[in-house]
Amino acid sequence: MSKVLSLLLIIIAASAIAFAQEPTRNSDDPPSTGVAPKVENGVGRADVRVRDENGNPIKDAYVKLESTRTDGFFCESWNNTDARGIAGLLPIHMGNLKLKIKAKGYQSQELEIVFDQLGDPVRVTLKKK
Repeated sequence: MSKVLSLLLIIIAASAIAFAQEPTRNSDDPPSTGVAPKVENGVGRADVRVRDENGNPIKDAYVKLESTRTDGFFCESWNNTDARGIAGLLPIHMGNLKLKIKAKGYQSQELEIVFDQLGDPVRVTLKKK
């Protein structure tokens, strides 16, 4: 009987540890759709999340990603954020990247980002004017 009880406790403990290691994510923060290119000038995609200073999503923010490639070409991709403050940009070739964000009633922002970090969402906080 004690062997069965010991086995049961081991199973419960292992399940609790596995459950505790599961990443918690609420429905307001879906998985990233960003894709980091493997090499410079490779194709990637940005997932941009725009919020205000209180953490509220900003709808209809204009997000534009400009890429100046090392081979001399220029690429750009743009979109507006949805009700969750998320803008998934179309894939482009990634070189030196500049991200521009504008939203009515907020101060515009311009950021330089690194192409190999695009697997994670790019999180931007805008300040009210």
